[in-house]
Amino acid sequence: MSMHRHRPRPSHHGASRIVFGLGVIGIGLLALLDNLNVFGMPLLRTFWPLILVWLGVTRLIRPCHSGSGLLGVGLILLGGLLTARNLGYADFNLRDWWPVFIILVGLSILARGLFPRHRRSAGFQTSTLEHGERVNIDASFSAISQRCDSRSFKGGRIASTFGGVELDLTQATIDGDEAQLEVSAHFSGIDLRVPREWLVVIEATSTFGGVEDKTVPPMTPGPRLVLRGEVMFGGVEVKN
Repeated sequence: MSMHRHRPRPSHHGASRIVFGLGVIGIGLLALLDNLNVFGMPLLRTFWPLILVWLGVTRLIRPCHSGSGLLGVGLILLGGLLTARNLGYADFNLRDWWPVFIILVGLSILARGLFPRHRRSAGFQTSTLEHGERVNIDASFSAISQRCDSRSFKGGRIASTFGGVELDLTQATIDGDEAQLEVSAHFSGIDLRVPREWLVVIEATSTFGGVEDKTVPPMTPGPRLVLRGEVMFGGVEVKN
């Protein structure tokens, strides 16, 4: 009697790492072929903009929010034009047209604000529950939803590059008077939910992005959640 074992399907986060790994391997192969002089043209210097096309395609296939499509299309167009310029098929000066990319990023952020419901349902894997006193989330090229119900929460870190994070802390309790959460969001969106008795203090810096505190300040002094870090071409939203 034989037994058949079903192999577990890779999670969204694992699939994103596979795609990212394949991209890194591709870059390495181009560099190796250049060093061996296999072709009569520098492959890496010529085709590096295809990395932008690849990033744009991942944004379209696995959107993190309602503005991912605009950002994905912008990356694909930019990568395609730069590749055509390197091949001599187009006369394209990036110094003249780079503000268009900034406009697309702004439209992406605007779409997230106008259509917030689309963001939660698209791209996020099943929420996981954590009990540790510190969170450690890396959402590079992926979307992660997590809940934490620690009775002695002390903070942690969230890093996201071309991704999205939802962290629910409404069932957590801060150990002492203050918890510090380091955030790093590049071309990403981070949503935080905190208990009503917490006071949120924003000390993060932003470049072409923003950090919004939409919580209701507590009536009496309570524990503080301090947000530090950097937001670039992205957004962080905190609410009860």
